[in-house]
Amino acid sequence: MTTSKTDRVNAAVRRLRRAGLRNTAARRGVLDQLAHAVGGRGHLTVTELHHALLAHGVAVELSTVHPVLRQLVEWGTAHTVPVGRTTTLGLADDAHHHAVCGACGDMRQSPEAVDASLATARAVGPDLPAQPGGVVVYGRCAGCRTATR
Repeated sequence: MTTSKTDRVNAAVRRLRRAGLRNTAARRGVLDQLAHAVGGRGHLTVTELHHALLAHGVAVELSTVHPVLRQLVEWGTAHTVPVGRTTTLGLADDAHHHAVCGACGDMRQSPEAVDASLATARAVGPDLPAQPGGVVVYGRCAGCRTATR
């Protein structure tokens, strides 16, 4: 498991290079921002990502961010998690589960039991990618459950 932002980005760049993709400024900027999105949520929407790139001096058009993200997902370097009517993206360097509140959109990452879940899924037979993003569970967070009582 890679833990520092630099380690996570360097590992992602190595995976892309093995796939024959160059380390462009746009790709590197996107990887940097996804690696920076650590913590409970650990994911960004495309709009949040684009704003973060611009705020950190990476002059890239939104029309460039979309294909970069598609490539990163295609090559297993990033993964998507639908949250409400939008999609969030995160680095797919360490398998983890996601718990998403269907009411407020709050998302948490949890690495617990990922190995056991993946082993069970593989036993059923699906062809899972080398860097799976885990399982997404939707429900209501404690705050939203309390607010509706």
